[in-house]
Amino acid sequence: MAPGKISDNVSMLTENVKDYVNLRIDLAKLILTEKIAKLSAFFLLAVIFFILAMFLLLFLSIFFVFWFGDEFGPTWVGALLVTAFYIISGLFIYYRRHQLFINPLVSHLTNILMEDKDENE
Repeated sequence: MAPGKISDNVSMLTENVKDYVNLRIDLAKLILTEKIAKLSAFFLLAVIFFILAMFLLLFLSIFFVFWFGDEFGPTWVGALLVTAFYIISGLFIYYRRHQLFINPLVSHLTNILMEDKDENE
């Protein structure tokens, strides 16, 4: 065996290792970018649905107050009923926050962040 061939093989091997490491770094960057994009889309969708739900509740509350005032009595009683409903709902949501929001949110975020990709993809 000639000494030149071994040094050529070693230099080619080091070049291949450098290329492999660079490709793995690029793959990690792409996976991180994909996960950030999924998280951003999830949070943006959650904010949009939250805003739409708040407007829906606002208009339904106003509708109920005026409807109650027209059908059953003073409008302020309807506003008082809506307020009581929101207080009771708020307490219910507060005491069930882990079951309703925190556990599903953590589960969904974990699925996004920890999803495995096949090595062949």
